[in-house]
Amino acid sequence: MKIVILAGGSGTRLWPMSRTLYPKQFLKLGGEESFLQQTVRRYLGAVAAEDIYIITGEELYHEVVKQAAPLPKENIIVEPARKNTAPAIALTSLFLKERGCGDDEVCLISPADHFISPVEKFWAAMQSGERLAREGAIVTFGVKPTKPETGYGYIKASGSRVEKFVEKPDLETAKRYLEEGDYFWNSGIFAFTLGAILEQFARHCSALVKESYQELLEEYPSLPTISIDYAVMEKTQEAAMVPLDLSWSDIGSWESVYHHLDQDENRNAILGEVVAYETTDSLILAGKRMIATIGMKDVLVVESDDVVLLAKKGDSEKVKQVVEELKKRKRKEVDEHLTAHRPWGSYTVLEEGERYKIKRLHIKPLQKLSLQLHYHRSEHWVVVSGTAKVTLGEEEKIVHEGESIFVPKSSVHKVENPGKVPLEMIEVQVGEYLGEDDIVRYEDIYGRLKGIHSGGIPS
Repeated sequence: MKIVILAGGSGTRLWPMSRTLYPKQFLKLGGEESFLQQTVRRYLGAVAAEDIYIITGEELYHEVVKQAAPLPKENIIVEPARKNTAPAIALTSLFLKERGCGDDEVCLISPADHFISPVEKFWAAMQSGERLAREGAIVTFGVKPTKPETGYGYIKASGSRVEKFVEKPDLETAKRYLEEGDYFWNSGIFAFTLGAILEQFARHCSALVKESYQELLEEYPSLPTISIDYAVMEKTQEAAMVPLDLSWSDIGSWESVYHHLDQDENRNAILGEVVAYETTDSLILAGKRMIATIGMKDVLVVESDDVVLLAKKGDSEKVKQVVEELKKRKRKEVDEHLTAHRPWGSYTVLEEGERYKIKRLHIKPLQKLSLQLHYHRSEHWVVVSGTAKVTLGEEEKIVHEGESIFVPKSSVHKVENPGKVPLEMIEVQVGEYLGEDDIVRYEDIYGRLKGIHSGGIPS
């Protein structure tokens, strides 16, 4: 069995912590591991690392590589555009076929950001799904509901036979589903053989049928944006369901985060520095600042470096509408955090204004930025801790703690950390344009000189 983890989503319902360039699957909420890391570990208990694949977007590739160790890099598939789950599954299927998998190879498709416990029960369900898939079924996994939930789609099933898929219901309908007992939450986990799913695409969504992986890759931006539920599951006559009688959540809203985290004696779920005075039944997540509340009940407070979200519990589904409004206003807070993660480390924007920007750079030991130049800005670097090896034109210089160096516009330059401890630097940019796309790269150990269609690693 091959495991395919879908890790290309943007997770807008958990904004402002989840953003386009650092979405939900990378977050660590109440633990040491991100959702993606928990997902990888869950499947490493059932199959070998070389049998686990991840499909993700170009802009997320390097973070996936970092978080998904010990999976082989060549098991990470890059889709050139966000097209929902059906095109991602079609692309992955052709990728596996060209890697030598036969039509009878069973694939289990899994989201990257769900909570599942206990894992042993899930492994047993995986085996049941594998058996059904080998019999030709297109298998979905339905979670036995524990409450009337309006945030999930439902599956009506009789035994393993799927009768129908149902959209997210209103509360009264969800209560009726719970009472009737033959409705299950749609987990978004699937299993099938490669031959079966490719045949289903040919029958129900022929736009996804191509002769080769490369052909589908090249035509990917023009493919329909469609989920596997709409493309296949709601149309096929071969659908079967395996029930999951365990603790499951897609952590798809701030309310689900509240229920996922431990709660104190006042039924508050709290992370970070928080003083909750006469406050009950609330979710309060503090970032770098302290949060103090007085006399609050049933509220959601989520603080990041540049945004504070305040909402009533029960209204967090409306976060998506807030994000859509911010997109209309072309606000960068939709896509970016103040801290941006790179394969060499990270940088944090400390201050910016007209013609200047100040960053803090964190460069991991033995890592280096690309050899590059900027046409529109100069840079002044001050080493706070560690040692920097700077290339400036034809010269190399070692810059120690407390020392600085100036990089003029249009100068070819590079900084690297030759030491065994992290390098921390303050970078002051000055110029008429300070966008991240004012970079011309000449050398890069992370492969960011190449484009995806030439077989390179994304930037």
